[in-house]
Amino acid sequence: MYKRDAGMQLEPLNSARPSVFMMLAMKLKEDHDRLKEEVAALCQLNQGTTATGGSVRVIQQFEGLREKVAQLKQNLERHSKWEEQELFPVLSRYFSKKIEPTMLPSMWVLEKDYELAIQFLDAFYEQCGSVLRMLSLGLKQYDVITIHELKYASDQLTQGCLILKGHLHMEEELIYPLAEEILTDIDYLFS
Repeated sequence: MYKRDAGMQLEPLNSARPSVFMMLAMKLKEDHDRLKEEVAALCQLNQGTTATGGSVRVIQQFEGLREKVAQLKQNLERHSKWEEQELFPVLSRYFSKKIEPTMLPSMWVLEKDYELAIQFLDAFYEQCGSVLRMLSLGLKQYDVITIHELKYASDQLTQGCLILKGHLHMEEELIYPLAEEILTDIDYLFS
């Protein structure tokens, strides 16, 4: 069932007995696919945003980026809570007796990657918001310093997106084989 290059292959109709766990695994894959698309689109939009040009255009571009970052953070938080409340407890119970020593450090690294990515997204959101508020209130002039500050904010977003891409990939490399093993055991048990 599991193909490392293609990701997790879930086929409920080809399963001996579709299970609640299969639904969890399918949700994991769907969430990850959606999140990866969202991160890639945000990264591409960020690359297309430039701090040079007219200040009105730049303000609109960066306001749009901030909205998309806020939406991404909400989606990431929702996904993270779902993993912690529904998916990880099942994985922990299933593998509690034979959990490999390398799994706990890997989970710790995943958690730290996620936290670091969120810190970069927060840094972008705050830096960008501060500059945009001052510009919109006329407290700041659109000049070389402003361009530099927006470029710095954009760099924070780029870094956050890169870390998130790596985080999602590493999580799939760790979780998908475990999920596939559970699904294989369930199929074997009920076939």
